[in-house]
Amino acid sequence: MGDLKGNTSQGNGSEWHASMSVALALGLGFFVLTSVAGVLGVGLVVGYRNTSELLTQKAQLIIGTQRQQVERYLTAASDQIDFIASKISSEEVEPDGSEEFVSLLLGAVSATPQILRIQFIDRRQVLTGVERTEDETLPIFSKLGDDIDLRHLIDDSIDSGKAHWGKILWREEYGQSVLSYQRPVIQKGTIVGVLSAWISVIKLSEFLADQEMEFGANVFILYSRDAVLAHPLMAFGYAGLNRAVPLPQQDRFADPIVSAMWQPNDRFSVAKYFLTGANTRFVAYADWEFVIFFEELSDYGVEPLTVATYFETHDIIAEAARLKWAIIFCLVMAVISAGVAALIGQEIAKPVRRLSDSAKRVHDLDISNVDEIEGSFFRELDEAARSYNFMLEGLRWFELYVPKRLVRQLMRQNAGKQTKSSHRDVVIMFTDIVEFTTLSEHLTAPQTASFLNDHFAGLASCIQNNRGTIDKFIGDSVMAIWGALEHQDDAADLACNAAIDIGKWIADYNQHRRVDVGLAYSVRLRIGIHIGRVVVGNIGSEGRLSYTVVGDAVNVAQRLEEAGRVLGNANGEVNILVSSSVRSALVDPIEFERVGAHKLRGREELVEIYSLALNRP
Repeated sequence: MGDLKGNTSQGNGSEWHASMSVALALGLGFFVLTSVAGVLGVGLVVGYRNTSELLTQKAQLIIGTQRQQVERYLTAASDQIDFIASKISSEEVEPDGSEEFVSLLLGAVSATPQILRIQFIDRRQVLTGVERTEDETLPIFSKLGDDIDLRHLIDDSIDSGKAHWGKILWREEYGQSVLSYQRPVIQKGTIVGVLSAWISVIKLSEFLADQEMEFGANVFILYSRDAVLAHPLMAFGYAGLNRAVPLPQQDRFADPIVSAMWQPNDRFSVAKYFLTGANTRFVAYADWEFVIFFEELSDYGVEPLTVATYFETHDIIAEAARLKWAIIFCLVMAVISAGVAALIGQEIAKPVRRLSDSAKRVHDLDISNVDEIEGSFFRELDEAARSYNFMLEGLRWFELYVPKRLVRQLMRQNAGKQTKSSHRDVVIMFTDIVEFTTLSEHLTAPQTASFLNDHFAGLASCIQNNRGTIDKFIGDSVMAIWGALEHQDDAADLACNAAIDIGKWIADYNQHRRVDVGLAYSVRLRIGIHIGRVVVGNIGSEGRLSYTVVGDAVNVAQRLEEAGRVLGNANGEVNILVSSSVRSALVDPIEFERVGAHKLRGREELVEIYSLALNRP
């Protein structure tokens, strides 16, 4: 049972050691990891926000610049119309087809190459204008006739009564669509005609192509989100357009990035997490990913215009890429730091684990099998190891003088508390070597010590195997007790069995001496056993205590051993005398021979004495 408990305890200790070592390593690693991760986390959050804001501002700057360029391009045309209209309204010039008026129109077209045509249509439906051809700019003088676009232009302007951008018109004579701007001209409170300008879609696309060359930006303009108004691919015209379809459809446009602009895209993109403050669309094409920035213009047509530009995400989030590498570097450093901390934790845990293993053996009083602890690189642990080794050396000497079973039992029962003395029925055994003085005369001092050590070792083994405790060695005598450290119902049986085992051991010992050593002299032993009430506890001074038993029963046991000189089997190898109280306390019957009632030395009353037979199986 004791071995089982010891093994179980040792197993639990090993598990605790393993968990302690792992916990220390993981604890240090986790502490370093969380510390580094906390600092890196704050830095990365700040870096993320700064990068996000910078990229968003960059996106807004890019699209804002393009929007301003487009606005400036379109506004230049409308400003020319507004200027000419103001001249007519103030009567500084008459829209009568005069050379002065035509010169004014020619100057406006020459200053704004995006204007394909400027024309004034009066209330008589007479058209006076200037148009740009491939080679020159020419005046136009004609009647309105059946031109539906011009009639609608006049009707819309008169109905609205103010300047505005009109619909997209397909003009067959130019082979392209135009964006119109018209303004009713008021003179003396009366509308005298409508002044309009047609902006070439091809010229607008040429302008966007120049922007691409200058800024590296792929700029395009959508009309009502589902048609392409201008794009560098339209700078030389675009096939398939006519009056019914004046503009290319966005979702079928030749530029795959433009055609996929409004399509859903669930592909993961780092840019999505950084470009959060601008109107953006992300388009995946083949192995590339593009980001589109766009803004709407609502004052340049019946339908809103969408100015957009796109880039490869790699180009626009170069800052984010640097942040990504910073994140990777920080994570690697955090893992390395945690690993180094874990290794340091392991190095710290090794001596602690060895100390724990040794302390477990000391707890089990297995001091002879405890190894000294090696030193450590860490000063505090090295000092602890040296102090522990010094303590271990003292315990080894202490183990030689204190019964191990006594200490273990006291530790188990009292758990470090002061042991109180008490009255208890205890079985006491005394042994003594017959004529030891004569025997020792023929031995040297080392031989005498060796002989006694062998003798006591054999007796101690027999006593301890029968759960007895050696109280003390007195010269060549042994005092042993049962029932003092713990209650034992069969204490008398155990003491008698221990005496019988001693008798057998003495017989074997003498046989060995005669056969192997060649000594004819046999060792003879007297044993006295008695049971009675004694005082059990710590006896002695504050600095020198002995856990023992005192009382009349101790004297009786010793007198029984002395009586063996003349009573019982006085001439035998082992003479065991017990009192009648021991015989009465037996649980299982044992064969005795009655010696009779005798008066022991120093006592008045008679004691009934029995001799214990040694022929038990």
